[in-house]
Amino acid sequence: MIYVILVATTLLTSLVSGVLSMAGGMILMGVFGFFLSVPVAMVLHGVAQAFSNGSRVWLYRRHIRWTVLVPYTLGALLVLAIFSVTAFVPDIGLVFILIGSFPLISLVLPTSINLDMQKGHVAFISGLLVTTAQMLAGASGPVLDIFYIKSSLTRHEILGTKAVTQTLGHIIKLVYYSFLMGIVSQELPVWVFPAVIIAALAGNWMGKQLVEKISDDQFKTIGRYIILIIGFIYLGKGVYELA
Repeated sequence: MIYVILVATTLLTSLVSGVLSMAGGMILMGVFGFFLSVPVAMVLHGVAQAFSNGSRVWLYRRHIRWTVLVPYTLGALLVLAIFSVTAFVPDIGLVFILIGSFPLISLVLPTSINLDMQKGHVAFISGLLVTTAQMLAGASGPVLDIFYIKSSLTRHEILGTKAVTQTLGHIIKLVYYSFLMGIVSQELPVWVFPAVIIAALAGNWMGKQLVEKISDDQFKTIGRYIILIIGFIYLGKGVYELA
């Protein structure tokens, strides 16, 4: 039954991400964290999200802003190198607190700070911060969202460009936890992996159909409220785990 819940959650969260380009990975990592150890949750989440975001790369390939990807990738690879040396695995309580805190960052960020992802140095900083968040908490969508709040990108451009950066981040997370850390997912039956991949692809396809029915303003506003609600829930769970 647990495995069915994991697959069903993958489908639903991929649908959420497919519509809003946010929140899905947060919810999914939270659910995986409830049922699995941190390393195994990171690996399964990485597989699901790599395919989920990867499919959005294809769906929105004509809208991707490729200019931000070079500096972003440099920042992301630097984080992988640092984590490879430290070999750090976070506590599950820390994972939940980090996931819950990310949505609140945008609320306390000074309005004078213009973190526009279309600027090269900002994209590099984004690669550093977002990939660090992925390595520590598994999900980093709310951190990445901060760099799109003040951009002039359309919902289609945000969906496509974020999908590329998130796919890269989850692949890096997979390399770290499954190869460099020597993590073998013995807790899970083999069929769970193809099942979550299929669920992730199906959820994104359904999300694509819904995206065409909403406006850019609705796209940004709805997502902001959703991740705030989820953030408070995960903060409470993280404090409970540490206590």
